[in-house]
Amino acid sequence: MFVLVAFMAALCMLISSSNRVLRLCNSLALIALLVLVGEMVLRVFSQGPQSLWGGFFSWDALSALLLGVIAVIAAYVIVYSFSYMEKEVEEGKIPQSRLPWYYFWIWMFIATMLWVVSTPNLGLLWVGIEGTTLATALLVGFYREKAAVEAAWKYIVLCTVGISFALLGTMILYAASGRINGYSLAALDWRCLVGMASQLDPALVKLGCVFAFIGYGAKVGFVPMHPWLPDAHSQAPSPVSALLSGVLLNCALYAILRWHILVRQTSLGPGFSGKLLLVFGLISLGAMVAFILLQKDIKRLLAYSSVEHMGIIALGFGLDTPLAVWGASFHLILHALTKANLFVAVGHLVQMTGTRQIPKIRGVMSLWPYTGGILLMGLLAITGTPPFGTFRSEINIMAGLFQNNHPILGFLTALFLSVIFAGFLYHFLGMLFGTPGERHLEDKGEGKEVLWLAVPMVLVLILGVFVPESLDQALGQVVELILGGGGEYGEFIEITRVF
Repeated sequence: MFVLVAFMAALCMLISSSNRVLRLCNSLALIALLVLVGEMVLRVFSQGPQSLWGGFFSWDALSALLLGVIAVIAAYVIVYSFSYMEKEVEEGKIPQSRLPWYYFWIWMFIATMLWVVSTPNLGLLWVGIEGTTLATALLVGFYREKAAVEAAWKYIVLCTVGISFALLGTMILYAASGRINGYSLAALDWRCLVGMASQLDPALVKLGCVFAFIGYGAKVGFVPMHPWLPDAHSQAPSPVSALLSGVLLNCALYAILRWHILVRQTSLGPGFSGKLLLVFGLISLGAMVAFILLQKDIKRLLAYSSVEHMGIIALGFGLDTPLAVWGASFHLILHALTKANLFVAVGHLVQMTGTRQIPKIRGVMSLWPYTGGILLMGLLAITGTPPFGTFRSEINIMAGLFQNNHPILGFLTALFLSVIFAGFLYHFLGMLFGTPGERHLEDKGEGKEVLWLAVPMVLVLILGVFVPESLDQALGQVVELILGGGGEYGEFIEITRVF
């Protein structure tokens, strides 16, 4: 089973520090992971929910969606890590002897994320989220420089405080469900909770929901719990930043969505948790405008963009319309692909220029046209520019805001996105088409091998033009799960294809 494969892969990374052995071990582990995850995802979307080991592990449409995202982004990041980390060793930034530990913690990180989306128990889900914190903290501080260590400690402290709130919320839910079905491990089982949702004490559920949203929201990066995120993303190795932004934030959001689905089916209805998502989403989106406009560090810019996009996704899931939830589910996939690609491309660029400062990076298109082309595609995708898929997903969410009688929220969202687009355009056009500095003029030329880095961007572009029917139906199953299986998906399936 793929969770065990990831844990075993982590141990295998410590066999040798040889680059050849590490590449071989990682490649074999990735093949096994992709095959097993791919098989499970196909089974879930074709046959319905699946379980293993007497129900200890369980997967439905939502968890299968996250499984696929984790596996694809993990494979992309690890393959990129081969050349990236070997160059870091060549430049003396880390010793060769520490390279096995890098891959060990990467695989531990992947294993804990797979655990999060594979357990049906909200208590064990909390354990998995906490596990991701422990694994990634050592990756954030991997370079052992002062700024990296400070970022790691900040990450640990803020996320641990946040996750403590989530634990309190989980305990309150346990108290509410234990009164009905007995105080056992099953009292936090997702499948049992859904069945008894209408009997749960609404006051306890409401209190637990607030604590859970704040706690897991800290890990998502919702404002005002986000300060750890730009520091961690900027100081971690670029492949780690890609995993943090593309996958970890989605895993924390997954935990919130589990609570959202449960709360919707209690006597509180969809309004309470939906409003919390709308509030966190709009604040996170709006607060990032100033940070993005004034940012000078390219990796911190991408980190603040992650907060913005998690806000967009939260807005979509917070609306009680199939159109917006479909758009949010689609945007979750597209943002993971886009942001992982951007962090990888920027990591490659930072290695070539030796700086993360935006004003010092100029003339990328003339010096490194392939890298520049990838960054240009990333700029268009991350800002939701047509014909990239992010335009389709954002339009669906925007349409959902107006469809659900939120014209003011729709106007503010459009305004914030427009200003953020202008900010990204200002930063990226200067880097891409500005006059190169003298110290970079001798760096002209790059190999065509960097073109493979653009694979995620090509996928995002294709999904903007054409959404395969199988993916559309898979997202439809996610919509039905989140909205309670109301059968409304067929009513808007043609609408989504218009965009």
